[in-house]
Amino acid sequence: MQSAAVHECLGEVLRVLRQVISTYPLLNTVETLTAAGTLISKVKGFSYEGTSDAQKKDFEKAIETIAVAFSSKVLMGEIDSTTLLSLPPTEKSRSMEDLYRGSSGQGPEGGGKYDHQDCMSAQEVDILLQRSEGGVDSALNYAKSIAKYMKDIISYVDKRIALENEFSKGLQRLYQSCKQNIIQEHMPLLSIISLALEQDSEQSSGLQQATNNIYTHSFLQPMTQRRQEHEKKRRDIKEQWQRAKRKLADAESNLRKARHLYMSRCEEYERARTVANKVEEEQSGTGSGSTTKALDKKRRLEEEARNKAEEAEATYRTCIADATTQQQELEDMKVNMLKQIQELIRQTDQILRACTISYYQTMHVQTAALPVHFQTLCESCKLYDPGQQYASYVKNLQLRTELPVQYQFEPYSASSHQHIRTRNNSLCTDQRQSSSEAPPTEEEAGFVEEAVVKQRRSQAGRDHHQAHKSWPSTLSDSDSVGPGSALGSPTSSTGDISKPLRPVSAATLSSSEDLEERDGAMTPFEQSINGIESENTAPTGPFRNVGLSRAAKTHRLRKLRTPSKCRECDSYVYFQGAECEECFLACHKKCLESLAIQCGHKKLHGRLQLFGRDFSQVLQGSVDDVPFIIKKCITEIERRALKMKGIYRVNGVKTRVEKLCQAFENGKELVELSQASPHDISNVLKLYLRQLPEPIMPFRIYNELMGLAKESLTSDASEKSPELVDRGSDTEPEVLVLVEKLRELLERLPPANIATLKYIVKHLCRVSELEQDNKMSASNLGIVFGPTLMRPRPTGATVSLSSLVDYPHQARIVETLIVFQQYIFISSSSSVSSPGPSQDSESGIYEEPNTADLECGGSVGSSGSQEDSDSDVEDLIRASRPQRPPLVSQESETSTEEDQTSPRASLDLSALVPETIPEQTLSAEPQQLSDQ
Repeated sequence: MQSAAVHECLGEVLRVLRQVISTYPLLNTVETLTAAGTLISKVKGFSYEGTSDAQKKDFEKAIETIAVAFSSKVLMGEIDSTTLLSLPPTEKSRSMEDLYRGSSGQGPEGGGKYDHQDCMSAQEVDILLQRSEGGVDSALNYAKSIAKYMKDIISYVDKRIALENEFSKGLQRLYQSCKQNIIQEHMPLLSIISLALEQDSEQSSGLQQATNNIYTHSFLQPMTQRRQEHEKKRRDIKEQWQRAKRKLADAESNLRKARHLYMSRCEEYERARTVANKVEEEQSGTGSGSTTKALDKKRRLEEEARNKAEEAEATYRTCIADATTQQQELEDMKVNMLKQIQELIRQTDQILRACTISYYQTMHVQTAALPVHFQTLCESCKLYDPGQQYASYVKNLQLRTELPVQYQFEPYSASSHQHIRTRNNSLCTDQRQSSSEAPPTEEEAGFVEEAVVKQRRSQAGRDHHQAHKSWPSTLSDSDSVGPGSALGSPTSSTGDISKPLRPVSAATLSSSEDLEERDGAMTPFEQSINGIESENTAPTGPFRNVGLSRAAKTHRLRKLRTPSKCRECDSYVYFQGAECEECFLACHKKCLESLAIQCGHKKLHGRLQLFGRDFSQVLQGSVDDVPFIIKKCITEIERRALKMKGIYRVNGVKTRVEKLCQAFENGKELVELSQASPHDISNVLKLYLRQLPEPIMPFRIYNELMGLAKESLTSDASEKSPELVDRGSDTEPEVLVLVEKLRELLERLPPANIATLKYIVKHLCRVSELEQDNKMSASNLGIVFGPTLMRPRPTGATVSLSSLVDYPHQARIVETLIVFQQYIFISSSSSVSSPGPSQDSESGIYEEPNTADLECGGSVGSSGSQEDSDSDVEDLIRASRPQRPPLVSQESETSTEEDQTSPRASLDLSALVPETIPEQTLSAEPQQLSDQ
């Protein structure tokens, strides 16, 4: 009755599971099917009589395994019906039918099904073999077959593992050869391909470790050793059995000989007695003396024959007893031998089963993650917008604004016709022309003034140095500017101070190539004080031919003199190293291309243990009680990636994330993130929050938070759970109660926790406002950040089903914080400046400033790096407004308050630059020229 009821329940479970998988194909995973198969085997092999605690625990573990495998997929994300893992309805139905009824036709045992009801016990097997003729020989033959079978299995696994090992080595070679070629900046799907390469590398390493383990510990070595022991024991048993059989055969042979001798002696005795009786009868008839002698002789022969017959009979009886004894000993040895053979076979079966389980378990561990990895890569590819990386590439080019060139009609004049072939591509020499010639018209003078102002912006401060000539000249300075140069001489150059001032046309304006050529002749100090220092400036010194990152360009590099540890790759530098003269940062020459730590213009501090460190220790020196790494990451994400699809849901590349984490520990606030992938930055932020010893929302309020979420989800079981939407006064009462209780609960947090939580939640609110672009609603953000911001107190056990059930409750708490953050944090004592745009903005969405506006804000000691503070982000938002170009040299963005006493103080050079000409004047004068 119990067996029938259990099988009926199992059938119901499998029917429900099949219906769910047919509705949601994403649940058709290896883990779910494996757990279901394990449950089926446990039910069929369960013994209902004399059950032990171990069997009950195994059965309960199988039930919990299928529950975890099923619920983890339901609770960890949304169900996508377009997944590649989905199967056609026919295949899904057939797969589940095979799982329910068991596969058939896969070998003599029906695909591995073992019917324990028809199997005999060990005693029954021994009794059957004892009663059978040749039972021991049959058992020995089976033991010999097992040894050969083990040899074949060892050969198969050896060759199979050799193929796996060769595949792993080939995969590793492929990874090494393709890594450098494929990984290029601004290529489409670069992060996905890089992640695939990293997964191939991890798979290769895992396969090599697995093959080594199979070779040495789990399969080949134990199996080979067991086979040798099995063969040795089998030979010993066989030798003992053969010895006992030979003894019995010898006894039987002696018995046959004794019987034959006994029979022959008895015949001789009968013949001798017959002859003696005959002689006696003849003597009684005749009575002669000769007859008496013959009778005595015959009597002696009869007596001898009788003695021999009696002796043969005794020998015969002794051989019978000996044969009987040997037969009994053989039977006793037969029982003992059968027990030894069965024990030998059982031990061999146990070793074979354990090694096979270990082998397939190892292979399962190596291959089970592959479908999930490929599915993740597939889903990540769907989030990519065609042309996205091309736009990013163009955005990061940071090209100079192309100067507009206008072509105007130049009227003929006799004075200017004489100099028609002179060079006119320098405006500095045109300003020093003599006024003795005919003055230009009013419109021409206005056009000249416009061109002069544009040229003066890029040449401020150059009058203090020697003027650079951008044309070839064969004349000396005295020939070009001396008094001997005639005004109308065809050999006079454009540098002649007596040259008449004529209208500036399009031919006289300097092209962008000429401007760049003249800018290249300026010293770095002149370029920096005039606001034209760019990250495209060619570096000087011993590393002029090395491609430097933005952060590397902020350092004053020199050759490393003593061995030191590289701050980029965390390995020692012995040769070809670079060192900053100001902060003494050491780095490999090849690591300068990816260096992310900027120069702080003072000695760089030692490495800081940041990840996994107590929250309060990281806040030392923080003004607003928010860790610098959180502010840094959120500011960069809001600057560039608020509209990026799948932000916080798509993972970054593992190697790049590890490098960013290492850079934060080495450089602290000096890390430059403008060239990092937003997905890598978001991954660093989540990793930091997850590795906190105690989460932002502490352990002591976790149960109360889960209680609030459960109350809001189960407020009315007959209706749908209230929706978390801010409708003002029309908001549902259950939601208002949840918000009020959550606000009161958060007031018990420390000020630093409240400030940090408020900072993060406001950022997530801005992300959710752009849901149409980034596809990250408040619900999706709650799923991602729920286990990150809160978790139960660790108990040392693995993830249980109860902790998985809390995932939707954690997500609801975070979703409530995002939707109602302005009500929850309104009375918070800690006020943290928001890293996003100002509240005056209508949409609240950060917009990139123009490239031209950003170029006006260059600073001494920094090469295109961005400010990380909140005020600078707001300044960037207002950069598009018309204002006076900020030509004041500033300190590097990453310098601290102590740097204000540095000799690299700010220089106010605004007096060297003329006032900006209004745009109306600049735009009106060309129009007047065209009208005339």
